[in-house]
Amino acid sequence: MASLAEIVRKQSRLTLAEIVHLQRLMANANMLADFCFSDLILFVVRSDPSELDLEPTGEMLVVGHVRPSTTQTLYRNDLIGEIVHDEDRPLVARSMRLEEIIDGEITVASIREQVRVVCIPVRHNGRTIAVLSRESTPTVGRSPGELERTYVEIFNRFARMIATGDFPFPSEDSDSKESPRVGDGVVVLDRTMAVEYASPNAVSALHRMGIHANPTGMRLGELGFEDEPVRDAFTVARPIVQEVERGDVILLIRCIPMLAAQGVSGAVVLFRDVTEVRRRDRLLLSKDATIREI
Repeated sequence: MASLAEIVRKQSRLTLAEIVHLQRLMANANMLADFCFSDLILFVVRSDPSELDLEPTGEMLVVGHVRPSTTQTLYRNDLIGEIVHDEDRPLVARSMRLEEIIDGEITVASIREQVRVVCIPVRHNGRTIAVLSRESTPTVGRSPGELERTYVEIFNRFARMIATGDFPFPSEDSDSKESPRVGDGVVVLDRTMAVEYASPNAVSALHRMGIHANPTGMRLGELGFEDEPVRDAFTVARPIVQEVERGDVILLIRCIPMLAAQGVSGAVVLFRDVTEVRRRDRLLLSKDATIREI
């Protein structure tokens, strides 16, 4: 399958910097899809880069599609490369035109279902270059639990950052195979770095490090957790990825600051227990050293 960059270069007029911005967004798309329990589809305006005529074609091109791991997908087929007309995706077209977050419901002919859609304009250097569409089955007669409400609100905060051009962050490697995932553990911090919410898996990770106090309302440092990466992320307003070791347990953490008009308004911290991975790495290094000595 052709890469995002190849598809966009051949069928749009986006610049290299704008394509890189979309690549960074899609590198974070698995995390975003897990937070919103939805498929995420990325649309760009379709045009012929070789044509000088700047009249809109009335067509959009799907250049990204990510499924959530926290719920089932709406779409069995990969949508990347599909060409859709504006009238088939009116909310996406409206979001692109008005440069606003638009939500509503549509009927998707390919799956014959009513779909809840939230369309988010993707801005880069003051220009809307794409639309990210969150697509899910409408929730009827069901009240979401605390975890689901919290995760969706996290996504909504990211959506506002995408619409203002503050997310994704420049020059951040978020696509590492070792990068923490939403299912590994999530902690939400307020603007004072105090814990607002800790997911069950995050609490379990803290327990493995010997931290058994209720974290809500406390800073991670007050719990005895090494919080240097958190403080650094708040200071530089950029994500920080770092390993934290306590006793025999090693956590890989990714702290992502949440930005608002007034600056850093909080952060999301993702945990991943890499203790066993590091133990195997050290064992291999030890074996290599022994072989070299022999």
